[in-house]
Amino acid sequence: MEMEQNQNYKLGELILSIKEGNVTAISKIYVLVGKAMLATAYSYVRNITDAEDVVQDALVKIVERASKFRTNKNASAWINTIVSNIAKNKLGYYQRRREVGLDNTRELTTKPDEIGIIVNEIFDILTGKERQYIIYRFWYDCSFSEMAKIFHRSKTNVNYRFNKIIEKIKNFYNLGE
Repeated sequence: MEMEQNQNYKLGELILSIKEGNVTAISKIYVLVGKAMLATAYSYVRNITDAEDVVQDALVKIVERASKFRTNKNASAWINTIVSNIAKNKLGYYQRRREVGLDNTRELTTKPDEIGIIVNEIFDILTGKERQYIIYRFWYDCSFSEMAKIFHRSKTNVNYRFNKIIEKIKNFYNLGE
């Protein structure tokens, strides 16, 4: 937990550095949370190439919006929100293309490993909001208190919802109690 707080503090410092004109700090942000950003993007667009595009767009957006970052904000959550919003916009774009017949079925461009297959199965059974709970808890290592602030819910409510999601996953894999 302390490691996550240190990382979050470091991210905040890097964003403030960008705000002050040091745009090279974006590469340090990518080193710190690039994999988590990619996982978030992939959870929406379900294609590694598109997820990489989302991450690239998100890095640009972080630089553009650094001036709006407040020091009391959770930097990891702020970055994840940017990634999520860009991914959602990309999904809307794909949906509009399919509706007018401009796009074929999306396919995975890389062969997922065993863990990737399991993550895909889990994400397939979860709603978008449920995926967010999993991403914030496991990829960004947020506590229930932090998640309560992010989702504007009580800590008890977040804990309850998270347990329901875990129960849903266990039932899918017939893991029971």
